[in-house]
Amino acid sequence: MTAVRAADYRGWDALWLERGPLALVLVPQVGGRLMGIRWHGHELAFIHPDLAGRVEDVAAVADVREAKRRLGFPLWGGDKTWLAPQDRWTDEVPFLDLDSGAYETAIGDAGVTMTSPVCRETGIQIERTVALGRDAGNWSVTHVLINRSDAAVTWAPWDVTMLCRPADVWLPTRRYSAYPDGVRAFDHEGESATIRDTVVRRDGDLAAITCREARKFKYGVDADRGVVLAVIDVPGLGPVGLRKEVPADPARAYGHGCVAEVFNASDHDYFEVELHGPLVDLAPGERFTLREEAAVFPFTGVVDL
Repeated sequence: MTAVRAADYRGWDALWLERGPLALVLVPQVGGRLMGIRWHGHELAFIHPDLAGRVEDVAAVADVREAKRRLGFPLWGGDKTWLAPQDRWTDEVPFLDLDSGAYETAIGDAGVTMTSPVCRETGIQIERTVALGRDAGNWSVTHVLINRSDAAVTWAPWDVTMLCRPADVWLPTRRYSAYPDGVRAFDHEGESATIRDTVVRRDGDLAAITCREARKFKYGVDADRGVVLAVIDVPGLGPVGLRKEVPADPARAYGHGCVAEVFNASDHDYFEVELHGPLVDLAPGERFTLREEAAVFPFTGVVDL
């Protein structure tokens, strides 16, 4: 069995997975999140200070759409699984059952599995299994989408990790990309179109994105590999690398036309690294699995994707 301890985290009931300098803090009651990523006692993940410890009784909500409009877009923080594409979200906010609902928890040899309620808007149920790796600083997140409805659906798993600034992020680019210099600017996201030359630069066959100021932008790549490296300036530790990777298949369609993305916020002090699985058609009862490998480590100055 996976060694897990239960302890409070910022007012939530949490499960802690710990090995050496790494602690992963799970908060099943808020969207099955990996809410904390702690390295040598320093929190790398962003957690919204005004929402810490808050829980929504989503199961008691009778009208999901009305509740979404009332609650708005709660930026809980941490790492979660969304459904892509975003332009199919209702009310322009994540699906309430999946993003803010309480997940059931099971601890086994494969790690801690958090299982969502069935989404009343999409019929999708999400399983997230978080497990420590063999090496210090390594872990995995296995994302599973299950169609619990009685009709076929099409969605893609979308992993989003909110991290504390300042940081620099590297993404691979595709030689024959559909986007200029291999990078898509999401023009509807803040200043993406106007400040591209300021915050995005080419580093060989990589794109380097600077996330250091409170300016809203989003960029993505249609690369052959679904990998992202963030180098975070951590007070008291110096530069810390956080690398995440999922399998990629450029021959398949992706919800946003990208396998990896970076978002930078203007309202709060965070940025996001985001990884996508392909769009999948799921018949009733079918499931799709995307396994993500992650690692955090002292950054020595060498960018290795």
